[in-house]
Amino acid sequence: MTRYVNGFFFTPVALGRVAAMRFLAGLFVWIEWWAYKPFIIQHRFLPEDLYQPLLVGRLLPIPAPNYWIVTGTLVVMLAAALPVMFGYRPRLFGWILFIAYFEWMLIYNSYGKVDHASFGFMALLLVLCMMPEARWGDREHLSERVGWGFNLVQIAVVCTYFLSTWSKFRYGGFDWANSGVFTWAIIRRGTVFSDWLLDFPELLHAAQWGMVAFELLTPLVLFVYPWKRLQYSIIAFFYAFHVAIFAALTISFLPHLFAMACFLPLERIDPKDLARRARAKLKGPKDIPPARDRDEADPELTAAG
Repeated sequence: MTRYVNGFFFTPVALGRVAAMRFLAGLFVWIEWWAYKPFIIQHRFLPEDLYQPLLVGRLLPIPAPNYWIVTGTLVVMLAAALPVMFGYRPRLFGWILFIAYFEWMLIYNSYGKVDHASFGFMALLLVLCMMPEARWGDREHLSERVGWGFNLVQIAVVCTYFLSTWSKFRYGGFDWANSGVFTWAIIRRGTVFSDWLLDFPELLHAAQWGMVAFELLTPLVLFVYPWKRLQYSIIAFFYAFHVAIFAALTISFLPHLFAMACFLPLERIDPKDLARRARAKLKGPKDIPPARDRDEADPELTAAG
């Protein structure tokens, strides 16, 4: 049992995944303010008496948002995201990005609505601050510290699902699963892919219980870590689930999806190598460098046993 637990927390992970996740983290920060949640910047115009800080905002000496605080936080956050994306002083700018994004989330969640979709992403930003410098496509250098850090992010991702059901039962009991919440959601923000479900209330009732079962079973993805292909299949199902939710209700857990990418073997991606192969392919087949031997063992799969 001890060997299994140690294997989960300390499975070495290639440093190439760190570089990929830093790029994705910085990329999402730019996507969020511009396309995903562009309304947060409008909080700079709100009167301070509408500010209802979260517990952490009450414990820390953080002033109420105003025009300059909101604008300054956005500028610092975007400026720090760029060097993180491209691996320049990633620890220094990673801490700056985490602190700025932390304040950005306080600004977002302190006006009545508290969103849980960014929990895993914030864990990712914090973990990336403490990881070593890395380059794309590095599959040779493995680190147990990196494996430990990404496992913490994976736990945060799973908690986003599991604790969601706990919250449903805490505030609504079994009435949530037996209510008409899916019917209400489709009436409010349904699409052509979901409006037809209003004619089948029993199916929607069953789907609510299916949602509860899905969220309660998500921790299984952590326990199958020795069988990477099975784990990747489960993660693919998670992504497909969110695609279906977006198609039906236009609800997107985009920061959660970016954080969930830490499950994937992104160290296999090397943009420079891909660009080199693309240029060689345009020149002719004889210039294409040899592909990686398919029989060569994958470092992560080997480490996982």
